[in-house]
Amino acid sequence: MCGNTMSVPLLTDAATVSGAERETAAVIFLHGLGDTGHSWADALSTIRLPHVKYICPHAPRIPVTLNMKMVMPSWFDLMGLSPDAPEDEA
Repeated sequence: MCGNTMSVPLLTDAATVSGAERETAAVIFLHGLGDTGHSWADALSTIRLPHVKYICPHAPRIPVTLNMKMVMPSWFDLMGLSPDAPEDEA
């Protein structure tokens, strides 16, 4: 473990794109570092399939070690870019 004791709130808020017809499938799309689900929901709405609901949750805002502990939307703490960099195991 990395020693991170910060609690992460439940993901209760998400941007969604509803299908134009009866929804029989769902895609859960996770955005990248520093982004939110809103921009991806906008992009996905232009290519949506009529029977698919797109769910784009927003990552919690946490300090990111790689970016000098700047608080930003992130699914996990990123400590380095090299394959042998330590990983957030919390």
